[in-house]
Amino acid sequence: MAAAGIARADWPTFRRDAARSGIADEPVPDSLSVAWSRQLGESVDSSPAVVADRLYVGADDGSFYCLDASDGSQIWRARTGGAIVSSPAVGESAVYVGSVDRCMYAFSVVDGTQLWRVRTRKPILAPPLLYAGRVYFGSMDGTFRCVDAIDGGPLWQLESGPVSGAAAADAGGTVYFGDYAGAAYALDAATGTQVWRTQLKGSIVSAPLPIAGKVIVGVMGPTALTIEKIKYLVALDATTGAEAWAQFEGSSVLHTPVADEKAVYFGIVSGYTSNAELHAVELATGKQLWKRKLGAVTDSSPVLVGGKLLFGLHDNRVHIVRTDNGSDIATVDIGAKLYSSAACTGGRVYIGGGDGKLYCLK
Repeated sequence: MAAAGIARADWPTFRRDAARSGIADEPVPDSLSVAWSRQLGESVDSSPAVVADRLYVGADDGSFYCLDASDGSQIWRARTGGAIVSSPAVGESAVYVGSVDRCMYAFSVVDGTQLWRVRTRKPILAPPLLYAGRVYFGSMDGTFRCVDAIDGGPLWQLESGPVSGAAAADAGGTVYFGDYAGAAYALDAATGTQVWRTQLKGSIVSAPLPIAGKVIVGVMGPTALTIEKIKYLVALDATTGAEAWAQFEGSSVLHTPVADEKAVYFGIVSGYTSNAELHAVELATGKQLWKRKLGAVTDSSPVLVGGKLLFGLHDNRVHIVRTDNGSDIATVDIGAKLYSSAACTGGRVYIGGGDGKLYCLK
């Protein structure tokens, strides 16, 4: 649920909205090139948010930036006590982001003044979910928390396994997340009451995707370098948590998939670097539609822009590909590995690089 005053075309949070749909309203040109870049640190793994021509993103030196989205000039800079891998969520008056220093922060969107912070016992890697006036987030300390967006006051807390991926919410008031121990949860957003919990083999390190009565969950294998057959992509019934379908192989999914009305699109890796592929499966049944080899691992979550897939790879490129067969339409060589997921708004693409730069493509 976007805050009042946030325009439809904005990209105010990781994967654009509370459901983590990753779908942009406006297309981007196939002939993308770098419009500008700005050095922010040694690596920008945080995924940017863009609201009202302001871009918000964190860096590995603990800095949190508000930049002019048109040219990358700095509007303000705030500091945390550790690297920022978490991605921000922007509300009407505050922006929220987690830090490796174990805290969740709220900063004023006007000038970066710290409004509040909530301390946990271990690093916060997960992007926060801003939903219905509350902030939901997990910590590597094995807690999932709901706090008041205005003052950070605690509302409820659930004990879980370590949480490194974002939570998602549907229109019915249910919050979904997964933990490093492989458990997927559905909770009542208002009370924190557990609706269901489904145990999977492996680790859930990215946000679930609620869509069409299902919750799509990517799973990372028990060890990154050992090829062990697991259910690496699972569709769960959104009401009960029962398995609807699953993809089974010695593979891992390291990011949040994206889906349209027919298909789910996602990258897999087997043995971490030995084999990387892009897959499409039917949303209704999980039947494979196509797959293609990728030249490198994709940590970057794919997004849908104008009916095309867009994502970054460890091959230093942003790829735009067809949804019917996965073939490349265009690529843009950034010159750095891409761990960040793209924000797409106003015909532009914003993404962080492993070289410490934030890039704008248009």
